[in-house]
Amino acid sequence: MLATINDTVNMPCQTRKVSLQGYLIPIGAVVVCFLSRLWYFGKYIDEWDSVNFAFGLSKGYDILHDQPHFPGYPVYMFVSWIWYKILGSDMQSLIFSGILFSSLAVFPLYELSRRTFSREVAILAAALYIVNPQLWLQAEKPLSDAFGLFFVITAILFFYMALERILENTQSPPSLKYLAWGGVLLGLGLGVRVTYLALLPIMAYTAYQLSQKVFGRRVIVWGLSGLVLGVAAWLGYLIIHFTPYRFYKKFLSHADYHFYREGNSIITTDDYGERFFDIFHNLSAHSLGTWWTDTPLIRIVPTIILVVSLVYFFIHEKWNLRNKFFMAFFIPYFLWIALVQDAIRQIMVLIPFLVIIVSAGLWHLFTTHLKNRKFGMVSFFAIALAFVFSQAIDSVRIVSMNRNEEPPSVSTINYITNNYDKNDTKFYCLNDWRLFQYYAPEWCDKKNSHVYFVSRMSGAIKDLERLKKKPGHILISSKLFERDKYKERLKKLEEFQRNRYCVADYNWLALYRFEWR
Repeated sequence: MLATINDTVNMPCQTRKVSLQGYLIPIGAVVVCFLSRLWYFGKYIDEWDSVNFAFGLSKGYDILHDQPHFPGYPVYMFVSWIWYKILGSDMQSLIFSGILFSSLAVFPLYELSRRTFSREVAILAAALYIVNPQLWLQAEKPLSDAFGLFFVITAILFFYMALERILENTQSPPSLKYLAWGGVLLGLGLGVRVTYLALLPIMAYTAYQLSQKVFGRRVIVWGLSGLVLGVAAWLGYLIIHFTPYRFYKKFLSHADYHFYREGNSIITTDDYGERFFDIFHNLSAHSLGTWWTDTPLIRIVPTIILVVSLVYFFIHEKWNLRNKFFMAFFIPYFLWIALVQDAIRQIMVLIPFLVIIVSAGLWHLFTTHLKNRKFGMVSFFAIALAFVFSQAIDSVRIVSMNRNEEPPSVSTINYITNNYDKNDTKFYCLNDWRLFQYYAPEWCDKKNSHVYFVSRMSGAIKDLERLKKKPGHILISSKLFERDKYKERLKKLEEFQRNRYCVADYNWLALYRFEWR
């Protein structure tokens, strides 16, 4: 039985070229993915990064003034700029770019799944990608994360294609052009998100395996040429436009802030246990859509199927070159998450490849226990449909809330602007300062006069002490640290709350009135 399974999984026919008719399924999956995301098109800009992207379109591309923030995300911004010229809306252009490219990513995902496992695994993986809650949600937000999946998946597909002849044990030398194309896609991907640096080890692993069959110098030349070409396509513009010195200075200040002072790297982590618990929750509940204590009971269905699928995958898979290839992606990227960036948007890069593994595990379940049984195929389809539809129902709920319910950060701004006169009010906040610049720029007509960016209550106190004329209304955001020291002088005015699987950061916000004396 195990031999049959291995023969099925490793059949060389899976890597041969297919006709145009054979691509109807992945093309159809791309269309379904695109239309589903277009139907639930997002309506809000609700965080700092999104405002930076929007200003990069509407106010001019300038990384020195965080339009957008360093390193400028030039590939994402260039594509969004094209749509901005057509649509005229910064938010819609950013979201549409994410919808389009995250939908196009279904095609390379299908092809990678087909080549590594089988056509059946590829169909299931494409379906699970489409209905995954986090992948769907992020495509509806004006951020670069969903957009970048196309470059990640396509680059890894090309790296795998470079290794196929080695996997098939053919006498023909492997084609180095696929390594070069993978390098180009990875280089362009770095212009979407710098976090894709964690993919360099899988490129290096591919190059190492190729060097065993091809003269090593040729492998290095082809691989590096592709990578340099992809990076040069955007980095050259940034350096020339902003000058090497200013670019370097901005790099240093951004790295210091993002990774040492206020970032989410392990260096800035106080509780390692809590950090790894957050990673587990972000991966399982947010990214894979499994059940948690605050999720609907319908999530129990995909949770059970997912766990069973993973068990069957690890039981029946051998430690072969194909799975070593996948590990060359998973291990470095897991280390990146654990040590450098553990936010949900970084973790979501793992989802498409976990979807492939889960789909392969479910197919192992079929070939092991159901294939030769009466109604075996019907049972498999029932399990697969239950998996897909249960996730689809929950995902539709999440993206519907994302589209129709006002985010707490936006609600805070609307509450303040509707109830207070800016000339007699001062609001001390953190990220809301940037959002005010987008939604209520009249409150930011003078620097720090109405909305003051500060992280701690002590900073607000120092600012108030220097003011000769105190504002009539002093408002404090719940994002500020050290509020407990002044709780006797803080009066809660309003709370704004939203489902945390729709708004991962700041899904609960409160607004306080501060009594000066």
